[in-house]
Amino acid sequence: MIGRTSELSVLTRLIDTMTTAGHAVVIAGEAGIGKTTLAEAVAEHARAAGFRELRCTGYQSEATPGFAGLHELLYPVWDEGSSLPDRQRAALQAAFGLADDAGVQDLLVALAALGILEDAASEQPVLLYVEDLQWLDASSAAVIKFLARRLTNAPILLLVTVRAEDPEIEIPWAPAEAVLPLAPLTRAESDEVLEHAGVALSEGERKRILDEAGGNPLALRELPVAVREHGDAVGLLPGVLPTSRRLESAFLGQAAHLPDGSRRLLVVAACGEDMPLPELVAAARELGLTREDLDPLEKSGLLTLSGDRLRFRHPLVRSAVYGAASSRERTAAHLALAAAAHDPGRAAWHRAAGSYGRDEALAAELEAAGQTAARHGARSEAAAALHKAAEVSPRVDDRVRRLSEAAELARRAGEPDAVWAMLREAVPVATEPDTIVQLASTEVGTSLASGVPARSIRELLVLVRRLAGPDGSGHPEARVRLLWAMALECVDRARSAEETAAVARELAAIDLGRWDPVQEIARALVDPAGRVDVLKPKLRSLVPLVGQDMRVLLSLGHAAFVLHDLPAARLAWAAGCDYLPSLGSSVDEAQLLATRASTELLLGRLQEAQQRAELGLRIAGHAGLPAVAAAAEAASAYAFAWRSEMAEAAAAVRRSRRLSTEAPRGHETALAAWAAGLVAFHAQRYEEAWTELMQVQVFPPLARMSVADLTEVALRSGKAGDAEAFVARVEADARVFDSPHLRTVVHRSRALLLDGPEAAGHYELALEHGRRSEARMEVARTQLAYGEWLRRRRRIAQAREHLTAASKAFEDAGARGWAARAAAELTAAGGTPATAASRAGAQGGLTPQELQIALLAAEGLTNKEIADRLYLSHRTVGAHLHKVFPKLGITARTQLRDVLETPSDT
Repeated sequence: MIGRTSELSVLTRLIDTMTTAGHAVVIAGEAGIGKTTLAEAVAEHARAAGFRELRCTGYQSEATPGFAGLHELLYPVWDEGSSLPDRQRAALQAAFGLADDAGVQDLLVALAALGILEDAASEQPVLLYVEDLQWLDASSAAVIKFLARRLTNAPILLLVTVRAEDPEIEIPWAPAEAVLPLAPLTRAESDEVLEHAGVALSEGERKRILDEAGGNPLALRELPVAVREHGDAVGLLPGVLPTSRRLESAFLGQAAHLPDGSRRLLVVAACGEDMPLPELVAAARELGLTREDLDPLEKSGLLTLSGDRLRFRHPLVRSAVYGAASSRERTAAHLALAAAAHDPGRAAWHRAAGSYGRDEALAAELEAAGQTAARHGARSEAAAALHKAAEVSPRVDDRVRRLSEAAELARRAGEPDAVWAMLREAVPVATEPDTIVQLASTEVGTSLASGVPARSIRELLVLVRRLAGPDGSGHPEARVRLLWAMALECVDRARSAEETAAVARELAAIDLGRWDPVQEIARALVDPAGRVDVLKPKLRSLVPLVGQDMRVLLSLGHAAFVLHDLPAARLAWAAGCDYLPSLGSSVDEAQLLATRASTELLLGRLQEAQQRAELGLRIAGHAGLPAVAAAAEAASAYAFAWRSEMAEAAAAVRRSRRLSTEAPRGHETALAAWAAGLVAFHAQRYEEAWTELMQVQVFPPLARMSVADLTEVALRSGKAGDAEAFVARVEADARVFDSPHLRTVVHRSRALLLDGPEAAGHYELALEHGRRSEARMEVARTQLAYGEWLRRRRRIAQAREHLTAASKAFEDAGARGWAARAAAELTAAGGTPATAASRAGAQGGLTPQELQIALLAAEGLTNKEIADRLYLSHRTVGAHLHKVFPKLGITARTQLRDVLETPSDT
């Protein structure tokens, strides 16, 4: 452990002081820098301290099945799975191939892993040792990354080694404090390592090795041996090459003097390092190799037998052997491994690695492997298999179809980089209309989730016209679907009026010979004012008609939103939440939750909205979806502002804007600006508030709904004239959309601007429309403003009536700042505000997640049922409830119903 005593001391102290909470440590560094040596020393200390060790290793192989690493890690504690919540247990069973379930969510698999580990750690502290994470199968690696941020409720040490050429590398999935980069050894430390190498060196050799090793411990051990055994030409290469290349050369020098059979066996092992020993032995036997060929390899130390695996002394040995093997040797090895593999997917990958040219039978085999992986929730591996199937497909149309399916699987797996790469391959050569539409749909969906812009509307319109053909009538169904995806892009990205109008014209020109919901939804998205009379009366009846197509269902919610029918939008997105489990896509669920949260907010359901936003943010963080996380943060910011938690609102706005990408989405940009405007207004920074609220206009539906706030800010910042003009425009829009919600905020704005005797009529109209709008908080704001206006005019009895209603509505919603303002006005009018024992008051000290858990527990759900509902481990639920009880002043679960009011979902 020369040069690593301080790192070892830090890690052993972590083990010695671990009690109830866990930790993650990521040991990062270049090949040979000593990651494994340090990790093994830590593991030895943990075992001596009474820790139970669970480990898995990554292998350089495309053939590794999805969740193979996780299975290796959890197999010794599999029996703990019986205590998991139902959905989580079922997800893990599917992931491990014990059941088929196309709707498996990767997040549920990760939570199940966390739950099993927490249960195991309740009996004995646990060390999770993950070696070479960079080569672990993608599905297992995603679970490890999830665990790295969530080991809070049990004594678990997650120890991960990962190759990183830059010792200062940032690892975005791990907490910064968890990353332990290993730098090269100092010159003095390197000299000490050479002293212990046991090889006699001349002064010149010693200096050159020190120079070329660059402080790399493996190089300091291996290069002297290479120099002594094989001479300078083999052991040392020009210093401009990376250390790993010099080491590979040294290892090849050791392999050069092995018997022919041993060298051939070394190639087989390099091609199938991840395969179980019996299958590896069968493949070797197929090539005429025997057990005797293994003996020289073990004596040389290049290979060792570990359990049911043959392991290379160092991964660089494997990469050196594989890279130096001839194509003929690799082909023979892969085909023998394919014949010996028991798993059809692994066999298909090896057959592909050992084949050249295009082969439909092989492509079909890989496609089947991908479909099997998808049924087990391993979407990353499924996408990779289909991508490989596309590579070996003889027909262009089959190639593009498989690429399209692979790209969609990668989208649902939350891998936008892979999606874009496959789209770049497929789009230029796609000719089949259905495939063209699928590619465009995946492209737009990925764009909205990742924030990376899709193709321009102009480029997509060229594609639409190409499908139409010379006479303009070709493939009408496909063109509608393509234009529908473009319509979503127009709305969400706030495309220019010219682009949006062009999409609207193309949609209007297509005659399907029937009324088509997809076409009508698309037309409403790009021309809401022109299509409101056609679609708005049908919105609610369309929900069951399009309910089996998740994307159309979501677009129906968007159409309802832009047509200013928020209850219908809420209905569509609620149906989407019911449908999501059959898809198993965390990406789609996160998007839906963030979007639904904003609608709940505008309907005044602050509590439900904040809970959905928090859950959406948690899922988006797990899936790596910055644009969706930005939307969830914007919704949280607006909810915090309504609850007068202004510091939290401002922080959420900053996070939302930081997460927004080069192509920010109009909806979240507008909602974050609205929240920022409320924060500035509360702090009496009226000019800033005006500037922020003007930015809401990037998304016209929200801009219209914010008109009353804009008016109030305008009155404080000397911009009443500007507000008057905007109110007039929204008033006209309210007539076009026949929106009670818009009429409520318009009439309140009129009343605020007038403030004379005629204001009363506008307040009364605002309340009349508000009662039909389901916009609870806008009604309460109107009652408060009207009550204040009445009290100033000594109409006390009427003022008390409105202020009492406003006070109760704010209290029930948890809008404490507004409740306090209403209470002060009510007291001044001689009324009695809501008591301090109100439900909202009791809930005030809870975080959104604690409140959500407490409410579900009050409904009678068990910890496991709550865990399944909220994507938490059941021990995390228990830990939250442990904090909730003292905050609410109770001692038993049965008391929750007495202090909390379970919200109605009607």
